[in-house]
Amino acid sequence: MKAKYAIAASLLISVGAFAQKDELKAMKKLMKKDPSAEVMQEMKSLIDKTEPLLGSADDKQKADFYYYKGNYDLYMAMTKMDQNALNGAIADFDKVIELEKNGKREYTPEITKDIYPEVSATVLKIAKNFGQQQNYKAAVPLYETAYNLNKKDTINLYNAAAFAVNAKDYDTALRYFEQLDQLGFTNKRLSYTAKSPEGEVQYFSDKATRDLYVKAQGYTDPGVHKDPSIKGDIIKNIALIYINKGDNAKAMKAIEKAKKENPDDIGLLQAEAQIYYESGDMDGYKKTIQSILDKGSKDPNLYFNLGVTSAQSGQNDEAMQYYKKTVELDPKYANAYYNMGIVELAGEDVIVKEMNGLGTSKKDIARYDELKKKRDDIYKAALVNVKKAYDLEPERDEFRTLLSNLYMGLEMMDEAKALKK
Repeated sequence: MKAKYAIAASLLISVGAFAQKDELKAMKKLMKKDPSAEVMQEMKSLIDKTEPLLGSADDKQKADFYYYKGNYDLYMAMTKMDQNALNGAIADFDKVIELEKNGKREYTPEITKDIYPEVSATVLKIAKNFGQQQNYKAAVPLYETAYNLNKKDTINLYNAAAFAVNAKDYDTALRYFEQLDQLGFTNKRLSYTAKSPEGEVQYFSDKATRDLYVKAQGYTDPGVHKDPSIKGDIIKNIALIYINKGDNAKAMKAIEKAKKENPDDIGLLQAEAQIYYESGDMDGYKKTIQSILDKGSKDPNLYFNLGVTSAQSGQNDEAMQYYKKTVELDPKYANAYYNMGIVELAGEDVIVKEMNGLGTSKKDIARYDELKKKRDDIYKAALVNVKKAYDLEPERDEFRTLLSNLYMGLEMMDEAKALKK
C-alpha cells in the first residue's frame, strides 16, 4: 500500500509540473498581448490555477511565475491606484531577484534597471500630488514604496516619516524616524544645481549630469548646493512624538544619545530646547537656547523665542533685550516689534484700574491727570513698535486691533478711523 501511495504521489507531482509548464507558456503568450480586460482576466485565472502548484516547481519556473504575476499586479496597481496590488507586485519582483541570485539572471536586470526606477518615479509623482492636496495619509505608503524600491534613496523614508507626522499617524512616523536614526541618515550631501529654461532651480546628484543638462537642454547658472544635516530634525521628531505619548524620559534619552555622537550639532540643541519647552521646563529651555547662542548662532528666531519665555516668566526687561536683538538681526521681524509693544504695555492695567477707582475730588482729579500721563507715555512707547509691526504685516488682525486701541487711548481718532477703512 505504501509503495502504491508513493507511486501515486510521484505521478501527481509529474502531472502537476507538466500542467504548470503549460500555464507558464500561456502566461508568457498573454504578456505579449495588449492588456484588455479579457486578457487580464485570463491572466488572473492562470495565476490562481498555477500558484498552488509551485511547490513542485524548480527555481526557473518560480522565477517565471513571479515575473508574470508581478507584471499583472503592477498593471492592476497602476490602473486602479491599488496600494496593496503595488506592494504585491514589488514582493513578486523581489522574489524573482532572490530566485535568480545563484543562477541565470533572466529578469533581474529588467526589474532593477527598468521596472523599479519607472515605478519609483511614478509613485513619487503621485505622492507629491497627494502632498500638494494635503492628503498626507495617502502619500505616506507611496514614499515608503519608493524607499523600498531603492534603499539608497533614504530621503524617501524621511519624506514618509514627515508626511506621517502631518497625517497625525505618530506611531508610523516614530517607526520611520527611529529607522532613519538607526541608519545614521543625515541627508548631508552636495548637490549640483542649474536653472531650467522655465526659470526653476533643479538639483542633480552629480556634476556630469548637471553639466549635460547645461550643455544640451538649455539650463543656465550652474552652481553647488550643500544640504545641511537633518539629524537634529530626526531626533527632535522622535522626542516630540514621545512627549506626545507622555514619555518625556524616552524623549530626553533620544536627545542625549544623539548629543554624545554630535555634541556641537545646533539642530540637536534646538531639539533639546523644544523638548524643555513642550514639557514646560522654561529654565532648561532658556539654558539650552543660551548655549546655542554662545556657539555664535545668529538665528533671530532663537532670540525671539527667548524673549517669549522671558516675558512669560515676568522678566520683561530681559524679554525686551531679546526682542531688540531679534530685530537687529532681522529688521522685518514683525512679531518681535509687536511683542515689544506688549511688553511696554505691562503695568498698564494697574494704572487703569486705579484711574477707574478715583472720585471727583480735587485731589483725585490731580491724581487722575498724573496717572493719565503715565498711561499715555506707556501707550506712546508701545505705539512706536506696534505701528512698525502693522506696517510690515498690515493683514494681521491682532496688529490692527491693538494699534487702533492705542490710537483711541491717545485720542488720535483720525488715525484710528483710517485703520478701519
